[in-house]
Amino acid sequence: MTDLRRRASPRGFVVVMGPVFSLGSGPSPRRMRRPVPIVVFSLVGGPCQRPAISDDGPGAHLAAVLGTPLMVLLARTVYSDSAAEDPAVLLDARRFPTPQAIEEHLLAGFVPAVYRRRPTSAAGPRDRARPRRGWDPQRARHYLVHLAGHLDGPDRLERQDLAWWQLRDSVRLSSRVLAVVLACSLVTGVADWLVFPAKNLAAGHSAAFALGAGLLDALLFGPVVGLSFGLVYALLAVFRVRAFAPSRVRMRLPGRGRVRRADGPAARRCATLCSAGLLGGFVTGLGCGLGFTTGALLTGARGTPDPVVFEATIVNSLVYGLTFALAGGLVLGLVAALETPLDLGSAATPTDLLAVNRSIVVRQALFLAPMLTLVIAFGGRLITELLQGVAGPLSWLLADGLALGAVGGLAGSLSYALAFTAWGQWVLLARLWLPLTGRLPWATVDFLDDAYRLGVLRRVGAVYQFRHARLQHHLLEEAAA
Repeated sequence: MTDLRRRASPRGFVVVMGPVFSLGSGPSPRRMRRPVPIVVFSLVGGPCQRPAISDDGPGAHLAAVLGTPLMVLLARTVYSDSAAEDPAVLLDARRFPTPQAIEEHLLAGFVPAVYRRRPTSAAGPRDRARPRRGWDPQRARHYLVHLAGHLDGPDRLERQDLAWWQLRDSVRLSSRVLAVVLACSLVTGVADWLVFPAKNLAAGHSAAFALGAGLLDALLFGPVVGLSFGLVYALLAVFRVRAFAPSRVRMRLPGRGRVRRADGPAARRCATLCSAGLLGGFVTGLGCGLGFTTGALLTGARGTPDPVVFEATIVNSLVYGLTFALAGGLVLGLVAALETPLDLGSAATPTDLLAVNRSIVVRQALFLAPMLTLVIAFGGRLITELLQGVAGPLSWLLADGLALGAVGGLAGSLSYALAFTAWGQWVLLARLWLPLTGRLPWATVDFLDDAYRLGVLRRVGAVYQFRHARLQHHLLEEAAA
C-alpha cells in the first residue's frame, strides 16, 4: 500500500519516504498530498532490514523522542556529520532515563555540531549554508546564550524577535549611561582639541601654549558635555521614551512634496527632541560656565576665587546655558519638523535596515553640525544683547562664538548620533561595549548572518528569530544558570 523507498545516510540513519494513508469513513483509504519522511536508526552494520527502535524495549524513549520533526533534525545534525559521535549512546537507559533527557542531550549538542570546523565561503547563492567565518563552538554557544537571555529580559516576556536595534537592552541601564558619557566626552574632547589650538595659534600664541590650553579645555569640557548627554539619556530611558528605534524618516527640504499635518507620533517626537535639546543644552551651558572659570584659575588668567570671580561664573553659566538651550531645542526641533515618513518595506533583511538607518543618521549629523555652529555663534550674540545691562557689561566676540559653535556643532552632532539614534546605539553598545565585555563577537553582523546560514537563526523581515523555540528555551535555561 505504501510503496516505501529507503535511502541510506551516514552514521546509521535511514530515511524512509513514502505516501501515507489515513483511514476514513469511506470504502477506501485516502492518500495524503505529500510523502512524509520517517527517520529511524540502524544501530547494527549492514542495511536496515527493520527499525532498530520499537515502541517498547530499550529504545522506547528514543522512539518517543524521534516522533517530532525537530528532534529528528537535531539527531541528524548531531550524529550524521561526525565520525566521533555514536548514536548508539541514545539507547543507554542509565544515561538517558527519560525522553526529556534525550531531548536535552540533543539540544545541547546542536550548536557545537553546526559550528564544527568547516570551510568558510564568501556570500553567494550556492554557499548559503557555509559560514563567512570560522567560529569556535564554545564561544558561539556563549554568544547565543547571551542572545537568548536578552530575549527574556524583564520587560520582554520571552519574545522571539531578535532585532539589532534592541541589542542595547541587553546592557544594564547604568552601563549604557556610562558608555554614553564616555563616548560623548571623548568626541567633545577631540573636537575641542582640534578647534581651540588652531584658534590660539591664529591669535599669535605659541604652539606649546595652544596645545596645552587645548588639552586643558578638552579635559574640562569633554566630561561636561558627556555628563549632560548621559543625564538626558538616563531620563529618556527612565520615562520609557522610545527614541531609539530605527529611524523611519528621511530629511525633506521645505517646499518639496506635499505638506502634511503632523500626526500624533510625529508631534510627540518633535516635542521630545525639542525638550531634550533644551534640557541638555542648558545643563551643558551651566557646566561650561564652571569650566571656563576653572580653566582661568588653573592657567593664572584669574587670581584666587573672590566675589568677582563667583559673579562672573554665574553670569557665564547663565549666558552659556541659555545659548546652548536655544541651540539644542531649536535645532533638534527643526530636525524633527523636517522629517517625513519613509517606507522601510524595501528593507527585507536586518542588514538592509541597518544600512538604511546608517545613511539617515549620517545625513542628520551633516545637517546638525553646521546648524548648531551657526545658532551657537549668533544665538550667543543675541543672548548677550538681551542681558546687556541686566547681568552687567557683556561681550560676545564673533570669532570666539564661531570657535565655540564649531566645537558645539561637531561634538553635538556626533554625540546626538551616538546617544539618541538606533544606529549610534548599535555602534556604541553592540559593536563596542558588548564585544569589550565578551558577550558578543566583534564581527556581530557576520555572526548573526552565519547563525542564519547554519540554521540556528531564521530571518523574518528585518529581524532574526531562533529557528526553534525549544532551542531558545534551552539556551535561556543556560543563561539563567
